[in-house]
Amino acid sequence: MEKNEKKEQWTEEAVVEYLRKAAGSEPIPENLRPQQMEVWLKNEIKKKTAKEVKRESGEKEIEGHEEEERGTGDMKRNEKKEKETKKRSYRSWWVSTIAVAACLAFVLFAVGRSIDWEGEMNKLEEIDYVAKTEERSLNQEPEDEEAEGSAYQELYQVFSEIWRKQEGIQAHKEERAEESGADAGASFSVDNSKEEMADAAVPETEMSEGSGAQEGSGDYGKTNQQEEDVEEADIIKNDGRYLYQVIRQERNSKYAVQIVDTKDGLKEVAKIGDFDNEINNIYLWNDKMVVIESGWLNDVERETESGNPLNAVKNFVEDVFLADQESGYREMAYSKIHIYDIKDRTNPKEYHTFTVKGNYQDSRISDGYLYFFNICNAYKPRLEKDYQAYLPEFDGEILSPDKIYLPDDTDTAAYLVMASIDMEQPDKFIDTTAIVTAADRFYVSPNHIYIADSRYADVGTEGKKSDNTSIYCFSYQDGKMKKEAEGTVKGTLRDDMAMNEYKGYLRMVTTVEEQNVTEVKDDITGEALGTDSVEFETYNSLYVLDKKLKVVGKIENLAKDELVYSARFMGNAGYFVTFRQTDPLFSVDLSNPRKPKILGELKISGFSEYLHFYSKNLLLGIGMEADENTGAADGIKLSMFDISNPSDVKEQSKLHLSEYDYADALYNYKAVLIDTDKNLFGFYAEGYHEEDYKYSYLLFTFEDGSFKTVMEIDCSDIFARTVRGTYIGDCFYLLYANGRIEAYSLKDGSKMEELVP
Repeated sequence: MEKNEKKEQWTEEAVVEYLRKAAGSEPIPENLRPQQMEVWLKNEIKKKTAKEVKRESGEKEIEGHEEEERGTGDMKRNEKKEKETKKRSYRSWWVSTIAVAACLAFVLFAVGRSIDWEGEMNKLEEIDYVAKTEERSLNQEPEDEEAEGSAYQELYQVFSEIWRKQEGIQAHKEERAEESGADAGASFSVDNSKEEMADAAVPETEMSEGSGAQEGSGDYGKTNQQEEDVEEADIIKNDGRYLYQVIRQERNSKYAVQIVDTKDGLKEVAKIGDFDNEINNIYLWNDKMVVIESGWLNDVERETESGNPLNAVKNFVEDVFLADQESGYREMAYSKIHIYDIKDRTNPKEYHTFTVKGNYQDSRISDGYLYFFNICNAYKPRLEKDYQAYLPEFDGEILSPDKIYLPDDTDTAAYLVMASIDMEQPDKFIDTTAIVTAADRFYVSPNHIYIADSRYADVGTEGKKSDNTSIYCFSYQDGKMKKEAEGTVKGTLRDDMAMNEYKGYLRMVTTVEEQNVTEVKDDITGEALGTDSVEFETYNSLYVLDKKLKVVGKIENLAKDELVYSARFMGNAGYFVTFRQTDPLFSVDLSNPRKPKILGELKISGFSEYLHFYSKNLLLGIGMEADENTGAADGIKLSMFDISNPSDVKEQSKLHLSEYDYADALYNYKAVLIDTDKNLFGFYAEGYHEEDYKYSYLLFTFEDGSFKTVMEIDCSDIFARTVRGTYIGDCFYLLYANGRIEAYSLKDGSKMEELVP
């Protein structure tokens, strides 16, 4: 704390005056004059960045190659690890760059006798102000800036209180770390690979007779999605002839989208890339493709790339004084939405690219419009007018204040930003808006966008506390979004499937954790030492909300000490699974929204992580078997429930896959290939069995009241672990994250051909 106070006393003016006096009558070497120093600094920044990126890329290739090869399907599981790696790499870059900047600052100050330093600083301020004004490009006339600033001021004041609390928590962590001799300094990072692009290699094809799919087949695999009429993005797409896949190329580790023609054998006809950043998902919409890219950009890159190296100097000098304020305003997450014209599949052409500040969360295409959701952090700025630090941006334009919604009870310095694009003419945003929230769940019905923000219990004060979820509802039509309502329910959601809209009502299933918080005092002095949770209670609830998001019906205190693992709704019926040691499957009658009631409760071993209506009377469950006494998981389990009588649900059949203990399908429903009309479903699975690892794609049907394995394809010889399956007609295709594709006959299971990257 003393160190911080001392640094604050050294104001910019004090340092200038001190160094001016110390400089005396020292002559200025020609190569240290301002013009030469500007050129030198710009070159040093570029060299340092390139060198550090090259080192970081090498480390990531060696240390993280196996995890990265899992592809975009594993993004969420690897996100924390990647951010920690970024933090470590950024610190060395930041410290060394500050050293360079500090040296430069000293030289510039030391030669201040012959430089109009005050004039130069004014010039820097002027350039910085002009740059930020141009970058803002607000949708308001210049004369409205005062009113606009006043509107943003409310946001700034709310965030300032949150930043203050965050700094207090960080200071406490650092104090604890100093006491234990640990380094608790926080840093932020950017991972921007700058590898040179190499010529794309043409994949080799090994094929046998009869492997081609029929052109324009209507019998093909589609993305598994929550609502039939609301399209969802994925890492693979299939149009009945061509296969489209996000891949991580082995030759340069860059991302691309591979387009493969299946007619008359597998043949790569085009590749869209190379992308330095991760490709999250893609869409197909008529003859257009949407590619969603995520990346990071830091202050220095933004300043130098905009042609203002003096701004970089100024920011570095400021950061020497503010190095202890790790506010995070040194990097920016962003998403790019690339639109391609793919009418000619062999020659995709980029139509337009949109940029949205923040981390990609989710998206949908409904009624010909793309709706896009990002989380954008609000970082503490150096000055309140530095809007770029804490306001959302779309295509470089800061969002107008009348488009930002600020809930009364916000507790986070972040936004959910939303944008819409007309897929018929995708050359501009149709609408943009933002809510101050860190929402983590999204559900889009054919009429509404529902946003769920989990709020965990505040255990800093005494009393009975519980988690809750804030819900925001937006209507949408022709790309325009309008906030309609907001509400709150007890508990948190397991996943997006725990929400469903039907006839104007929103149904939700949550898990509630309550705790009784008491104050802890010193036995001798009576001094308050903090709080402690002495009682915990867990239960589950079902809520029905009306158009105003007011709770009109509910069932609470279900399955105490258990957690919701999966949920699914169909019409007036709802089904959800809770688990601790056994798997109760609850069936709920929702025909009267104001009086929902439990119809049945089936207790069986294990639990279902994903539920899918296989027919009007059958419900498929994909999950894990478990020991009935201990609850310990014991391999993947398939269950088929007979729901013909919701009051008496039965497990009609089950299949225990004991040799497999992990599947993407358990956590990502898009990883499930399923076509109930074709009576076919499958997913990729892993496991450890008899002292050996198994990696397989499993394909099933349900016939004569039992599961039948159609294919069990060994994937162990392929390094890429992200594997997806799809089909066209009677041909099944296995797609690997590195671009490899294998074709199999659905008639006899024989391998027909493969495309090798």
